Amino acid sequence: MPSGNKPDAPSVTVVVSAYNEARSIARSVESLLTQTLRADCIVVVNDGSSDTTAQVLSRYQNHPGIVVINLPKNVGVPAARNAGISHNRSDIVAFLDADAVAPPDWLEELMLPFSDPAVVVTGGPDRAPEDDAPFALAVDYSLRSWIASGRLRVKNPFAPFIPAGCNLAIRSTALGQCGGFDERLNRRGEEKELIQRLRRAGHRVVYCERALVWHHRRVSPAQFWRQNYLSGRARVDILRLAPDALALPHLAPAMLVLVLAFSAVCLFAVGAEPLCQAVLVLYVLLLLADGLMATFATRSWRVALWVPLTTSMIHWGYGVGTLVGAVRGLAGYPVGSGSVDSASDPR
Repeated sequence: MPSGNKPDAPSVTVVVSAYNEARSIARSVESLLTQTLRADCIVVVNDGSSDTTAQVLSRYQNHPGIVVINLPKNVGVPAARNAGISHNRSDIVAFLDADAVAPPDWLEELMLPFSDPAVVVTGGPDRAPEDDAPFALAVDYSLRSWIASGRLRVKNPFAPFIPAGCNLAIRSTALGQCGGFDERLNRRGEEKELIQRLRRAGHRVVYCERALVWHHRRVSPAQFWRQNYLSGRARVDILRLAPDALALPHLAPAMLVLVLAFSAVCLFAVGAEPLCQAVLVLYVLLLLADGLMATFATRSWRVALWVPLTTSMIHWGYGVGTLVGAVRGLAGYPVGSGSVDSASDPR
């Protein structure tokens, strides 16, 4: 693919892994073909999809600058990304999810910090498209809300910034030295553990606020609950591999779940204890406050009506998942075991 980039610009390969993403993979790939900074190579890994993803990708089989890899079976996101990395010959590897769309200046913004040799990892924000369903937009708001998630998906003063795998770039030399993604983390969190390894080696991670991607959110409560529950379990696996990755916001949902559950048990088992009542009422008011703030932030009451639910689902799903993961870890289950399946998690 002729890049048309500046002669001194670092070369970059973009890896996209896809599992059952026939609806969105073409939009993702097409967005990479219209970048102001052209990728030297785009590697698309079809992770053993059972839908028509392979047929959609067949149109790119002979496209210059695009490599399509069809894995014979589903191996999960870390292994699929590692398969894509094996085809990299560039200075930098960037990652985009198959259900994300990159604006034209995404790659250019993501590459800017690499002019500093000390920078090894960059990442930016991801937002839901404005035409997503109200529930999906409520999910998007809650993932960025202090009350719901402590804003862990963006730069946060209480925890080190860790780019999401849907919007991430890493120097190839450092990626090769650290060994790529840990394939035991086959549900979620593989990029978090990898970046902690890179940080431990003294490498610098930079947040690129303008390197935005449009990323579809979960469209149903069941899907969003599952996402948060698995994220909570994955957090424990990450901490088992990288204990130095622990930050207080990671434990907050589990602590909140324990406090609320204890208050509810005391309230119904012992009676209307004032302290228990106060805790539960305060929590409900907190959820309603998040919904009220969402009204102003999203300018949509249809979205805001969902926010108390999506916020509580983050607390309870992630918190319960963390507690279950902790119990499994204490029981001696290996990292990454007991997942529902090894597939990447389609929205």
